[in-house]
Amino acid sequence: MKIKLALSLLLYSLTLNADQVSFSFYNDFFAGSDKHFSNGAALSWLDDNDDSSNYTNFVLGLADTLHVDLDKSKRYNAGVSLSQITITPDNTELSTAQYDDMPYAGYLALSTFLLQWDDKSFNEYSIEIGVVGKESMAEYVQKTFHHLVDNDEPNGWDTQLKTQYTVNLLLQYGEKTWEHQSNNSLSADWFNHFGATIGNFYTSAFAGTAFRIGKNYVQNFNTHYPYLKDEASLLGLDKSHKGFGWSLNGGIDTQLLAYSYILDEANHQGYDSDKNILSASLYFGGDLYYFNHKLSLFYQSQSPYTKGEYRTDFFGGIVYAYQF
Repeated sequence: MKIKLALSLLLYSLTLNADQVSFSFYNDFFAGSDKHFSNGAALSWLDDNDDSSNYTNFVLGLADTLHVDLDKSKRYNAGVSLSQITITPDNTELSTAQYDDMPYAGYLALSTFLLQWDDKSFNEYSIEIGVVGKESMAEYVQKTFHHLVDNDEPNGWDTQLKTQYTVNLLLQYGEKTWEHQSNNSLSADWFNHFGATIGNFYTSAFAGTAFRIGKNYVQNFNTHYPYLKDEASLLGLDKSHKGFGWSLNGGIDTQLLAYSYILDEANHQGYDSDKNILSASLYFGGDLYYFNHKLSLFYQSQSPYTKGEYRTDFFGGIVYAYQF
């Protein structure tokens, strides 16, 4: 029932005066593996920031009611995002629990977020309600995807972590620290961001840096975060984009992890999932722009999340965004 309500709220939001929608899909299939952070997907919607934006005005009114001090000189966008991640052990052929590896686990979450921004920087405030367990529907999604790509069916979902409902807060700041445009119309920029998540699903601090070069690309915030938190990248600073454009980008993200429900609960149940406090990821990607459309492809390496794992995880992804 709670999942149906979350889906209904998301579908209702898409009928409003939407500014931009995006779909993100991460999977280690693109890197020829099937383990750990095996799959991730997110559907995001960002409201327009004009005076008739009902959802943004509602969120701003709620913030005012809660006596949140907002800078009236900034611009604001609000939105919602539905996301899912899938965690599996390395060997998906066994049907029994593999205590020397990661557990099977799925996570489904609905978040609402508010972005406060100007041409150079943004602040993001987000609250996320989620569920771990069979209600996340991760088992169904992974088995369906394996069937589509003709992979063997994973056999250990009967051992997945049990149901746990979660609430998380996210705070993030990002800033364009450098921009350049050459005589041959090539553009480049350097972007940095940092923030923290607090809650009973994930508690961590993170920071990242990214460099981008291209031609006629959308002037947005080039933020990248491994757990599908890329809402700020939807902010189009220049809405007059015309024709075809492209960009190449790369960066590094680091994380200090204080608590992870999946890793800590699995460790409590006897899995060898003692978490690494510090982790990092490297990524490289490319973007194609055509009027209101944006298509991104990327490849990412992730350092081990647990102390018993010494191999780097690899996965790839695709993001499509459309601006109304």
